[in-house]
Amino acid sequence: MSGYVATITSKGQMTLPIEVRRVLNIHPGDEIEIYADHRGEFCLRPLTSGPLDFLKDLPVSKRRADIASDDAAIALAVTERNMRSLARNAA
Repeated sequence: MSGYVATITSKGQMTLPIEVRRVLNIHPGDEIEIYADHRGEFCLRPLTSGPLDFLKDLPVSKRRADIASDDAAIALAVTERNMRSLARNAA
């Protein structure tokens, strides 16, 4: 997805472009979370989705059957990232 522009109104409201709403599966009345990532860049995600919702779009062969919850997926991702970081620092 390339960059898109949204204009802020005097009331602080904005309209997300239709392409963004389609990709994020956002509908009228849905809430979104806006947060700063580790680089200080702002990101948004619909609050109707969880960290594992992206799995539904993966082929079955790529899914991890051993991940039981969002918390387990996050813990696994953090552990794997830390292991890669340690390996890079050791080299």
